[in-house]
Amino acid sequence: MSWEEDAFHALKESEIDFIAYLPDTVLDGLLNRLIDDNEFQTVRVAREEEAVSLLSGVWLGGGRGALICQSSGLANCFNALGSHAIPAELPFLGIVTRRGAIGEHNRAQVAAGYGLPRMLNDLGVRNYQLENADAAKSETALAAETAFATKEPYVLFLERTLTGGKDD
Repeated sequence: MSWEEDAFHALKESEIDFIAYLPDTVLDGLLNRLIDDNEFQTVRVAREEEAVSLLSGVWLGGGRGALICQSSGLANCFNALGSHAIPAELPFLGIVTRRGAIGEHNRAQVAAGYGLPRMLNDLGVRNYQLENADAAKSETALAAETAFATKEPYVLFLERTLTGGKDD
Protein backbone atom coordinates (compact mmCIF):
# COMPACT_ATOMS: atom_id res chain seq x y z
CA MET A 1 0.00 0.00 0.00
CA SER A 2 1.26 3.54 -0.75
CA TRP A 3 1.88 6.21 1.87
CA GLU A 4 -1.06 8.16 0.37
CA GLU A 5 -3.42 5.23 0.85
CA ASP A 6 -2.16 4.64 4.39
CA ALA A 7 -2.60 8.32 5.29
CA PHE A 8 -6.11 8.29 3.76
CA HIS A 9 -7.15 5.33 5.94
CA ALA A 10 -5.57 6.88 9.04
CA LEU A 11 -7.56 10.09 8.48
CA LYS A 12 -10.77 8.12 8.08
CA GLU A 13 -10.14 5.95 11.15
CA SER A 14 -9.29 9.09 13.15
CA GLU A 15 -12.78 10.41 12.39
CA ILE A 16 -11.48 13.44 10.53
CA ASP A 17 -14.32 14.58 8.33
CA PHE A 18 -13.20 17.95 6.96
CA ILE A 19 -10.16 18.68 4.82
CA ALA A 20 -8.94 22.19 4.00
CA TYR A 21 -6.18 22.12 1.42
CA LEU A 22 -4.03 23.93 -1.04
CA PRO A 23 -2.95 22.03 -4.13
CA ASP A 24 0.55 20.56 -4.33
CA THR A 25 1.61 18.04 -6.95
CA VAL A 26 3.32 15.91 -4.31
CA LEU A 27 -0.03 15.63 -2.52
CA ASP A 28 -2.18 14.90 -5.60
CA GLY A 29 -2.60 11.20 -4.80
CA LEU A 30 -3.82 11.84 -1.25
CA LEU A 31 -5.93 14.87 -2.15
CA ASN A 32 -7.66 13.14 -5.05
CA ARG A 33 -8.48 10.16 -2.83
CA LEU A 34 -9.98 12.48 -0.18
CA ILE A 35 -11.94 14.57 -2.69
CA ASP A 36 -13.45 11.43 -4.27
CA ASP A 37 -14.63 10.01 -0.93
CA ASN A 38 -18.09 11.14 0.19
CA GLU A 39 -17.22 10.84 3.88
CA PHE A 40 -14.87 13.82 3.65
CA GLN A 41 -15.92 17.39 3.03
CA THR A 42 -13.04 19.02 1.19
CA VAL A 43 -12.49 22.72 0.66
CA ARG A 44 -9.75 24.24 -1.44
CA VAL A 45 -8.70 27.45 0.30
CA ALA A 46 -6.85 30.46 -1.08
CA ARG A 47 -4.46 30.80 1.87
CA GLU A 48 -3.44 28.64 4.81
CA GLU A 49 -4.72 31.20 7.34
CA GLU A 50 -8.18 30.70 5.88
CA ALA A 51 -7.80 26.98 6.55
CA VAL A 52 -6.98 27.60 10.23
CA SER A 53 -10.23 29.57 10.59
CA LEU A 54 -12.29 26.95 8.77
CA LEU A 55 -10.82 24.13 10.84
CA SER A 56 -11.52 26.07 14.03
CA GLY A 57 -15.16 26.31 13.01
CA VAL A 58 -15.25 22.60 12.26
CA TRP A 59 -13.96 21.82 15.78
CA LEU A 60 -16.44 24.18 17.42
CA GLY A 61 -19.20 22.51 15.41
CA GLY A 62 -18.22 19.06 16.68
CA GLY A 63 -16.12 17.87 13.74
CA ARG A 64 -12.47 17.12 13.19
CA GLY A 65 -10.38 18.70 10.47
CA ALA A 66 -7.05 18.53 8.73
CA LEU A 67 -5.01 21.07 6.80
CA ILE A 68 -3.09 19.66 3.87
CA CYS A 69 -0.53 21.98 2.29
CA GLN A 70 3.14 22.69 1.60
CA SER A 71 5.54 23.98 4.25
CA SER A 72 5.97 27.37 2.59
CA GLY A 73 2.24 27.93 3.03
CA LEU A 74 2.27 26.78 6.63
CA ALA A 75 4.91 29.42 7.32
CA ASN A 76 2.35 32.01 6.19
CA CYS A 77 -0.09 31.19 8.98
CA PHE A 78 2.00 31.64 12.12
CA ASN A 79 -0.16 34.54 13.31
CA ALA A 80 -3.33 32.46 12.93
CA LEU A 81 -1.72 29.65 14.90
CA GLY A 82 -0.24 31.82 17.63
CA SER A 83 -3.10 34.24 18.14
CA HIS A 84 -6.06 32.00 17.38
CA ALA A 85 -5.67 28.21 17.32
CA ILE A 86 -3.27 27.76 20.24
CA PRO A 87 -4.78 30.11 22.86
CA ALA A 88 -8.36 29.11 22.02
CA GLU A 89 -7.52 25.34 22.02
CA LEU A 90 -8.68 24.76 18.45
CA PRO A 91 -7.05 21.54 17.25
CA PHE A 92 -6.45 20.23 13.76
CA LEU A 93 -4.02 17.90 12.09
CA GLY A 94 -1.60 19.49 9.61
CA ILE A 95 -0.26 17.22 6.88
CA VAL A 96 2.47 19.25 5.28
CA THR A 97 4.95 18.47 2.53
CA ARG A 98 8.25 19.81 3.72
CA ARG A 99 10.40 21.93 1.44
CA GLY A 100 13.82 23.35 2.20
CA ALA A 101 15.33 20.24 3.77
CA ILE A 102 17.57 17.51 2.38
CA GLY A 103 17.49 17.31 -1.42
CA GLU A 104 15.90 20.76 -1.89
CA HIS A 105 16.86 22.31 -5.24
CA ASN A 106 14.95 25.58 -4.92
CA ARG A 107 16.84 28.10 -2.78
CA ALA A 108 13.65 30.12 -2.22
CA GLN A 109 12.17 27.18 -0.24
CA VAL A 110 15.12 26.86 2.13
CA ALA A 111 14.74 29.92 4.38
CA ALA A 112 11.35 29.01 5.84
CA GLY A 113 11.25 25.29 5.10
CA TYR A 114 14.53 24.24 6.68
CA GLY A 115 13.81 25.86 10.04
CA LEU A 116 10.05 25.31 10.15
CA PRO A 117 10.04 22.44 12.68
CA ARG A 118 12.13 24.55 15.10
CA MET A 119 9.93 27.62 14.50
CA LEU A 120 6.81 25.55 15.25
CA ASN A 121 8.45 24.25 18.44
CA ASP A 122 9.15 27.84 19.48
CA LEU A 123 5.50 28.71 18.84
CA GLY A 124 4.33 25.70 20.86
CA VAL A 125 3.04 23.62 17.95
CA ARG A 126 4.25 20.07 18.21
CA ASN A 127 5.38 18.43 15.01
CA TYR A 128 6.94 15.27 13.65
CA GLN A 129 8.84 14.42 10.49
CA LEU A 130 7.40 11.38 8.71
CA GLU A 131 10.19 9.85 6.62
CA ASN A 132 9.21 6.21 6.14
CA ALA A 133 6.22 4.91 4.17
CA ASP A 134 5.93 1.89 6.45
CA ALA A 135 4.95 4.22 9.31
CA ALA A 136 2.55 6.50 7.38
CA LYS A 137 -0.67 5.01 8.72
CA SER A 138 0.36 4.61 12.35
CA GLU A 139 2.09 7.98 12.64
CA THR A 140 -0.72 9.85 10.89
CA ALA A 141 -3.19 8.27 13.31
CA LEU A 142 -1.01 9.10 16.32
CA ALA A 143 -0.58 12.70 15.17
CA ALA A 144 -4.37 13.05 14.83
CA GLU A 145 -4.93 11.45 18.23
CA THR A 146 -2.44 13.86 19.80
CA ALA A 147 -4.00 16.93 18.19
CA PHE A 148 -7.56 16.20 19.28
CA ALA A 149 -6.70 14.80 22.73
CA THR A 150 -4.60 17.85 23.62
CA LYS A 151 -6.79 20.38 21.77
CA GLU A 152 -3.78 21.77 19.92
CA PRO A 153 -2.73 21.85 16.28
CA TYR A 154 -0.24 19.09 15.45
CA VAL A 155 1.83 19.13 12.25
CA LEU A 156 3.03 16.00 10.50
CA PHE A 157 5.75 16.87 7.98
CA LEU A 158 5.98 14.61 4.95
CA GLU A 159 9.70 14.51 4.17
CA ARG A 160 11.19 14.10 0.71
CA THR A 161 12.40 10.63 1.67
CA LEU A 162 8.71 9.69 1.89
CA THR A 163 7.16 11.63 -0.99
CA GLY A 164 10.02 11.77 -3.46
CA GLY A 165 9.74 15.57 -3.53
CA LYS A 166 9.51 17.77 -6.58
CA ASP A 167 11.80 17.84 -9.57
CA ASP A 168 11.05 21.40 -10.68
